[in-house]
Amino acid sequence: MDMSINQRLEEFLYKKNISQEQLRVKLGLKTRQQVSNWLNCHDHIPAKHLIAIIDLFPDLNINWLIRNLGAPFIDQKSLRMIHRNDYGFCEECLDKDKEIEMLKAMLDKKEKEIKDIYIEFGKMAERLHQLERTESLN
Repeated sequence: MDMSINQRLEEFLYKKNISQEQLRVKLGLKTRQQVSNWLNCHDHIPAKHLIAIIDLFPDLNINWLIRNLGAPFIDQKSLRMIHRNDYGFCEECLDKDKEIEMLKAMLDKKEKEIKDIYIEFGKMAERLHQLERTESLN
């Protein structure tokens, strides 16, 4: 049996354990009846609400919802590919790359500080050694 968009949405919400009330709140709808009418196939889902639903649930396979092609959920690998920018990088990856660069810079700074401390320690050890030699000669 071929399901309608309304029925597929109902199936998706069921699998995600999202109630009609939760969807109503997420969409900012005034009455529970609107979502109930959609899911019971009494009314069609307006395009603006379909777009909002698609935006709300990035793991919802749009081809499945609209054309009944594929599975209800997009796998994580495909989801990462969808969220790539014009340069082929996903925004989340860019944020992580920035964070990694920042952490590398912090690590480089700390390693320089440690190196400087070792150099200073070496100078102090040399002075102490010279003092000990001077005292032993006296």
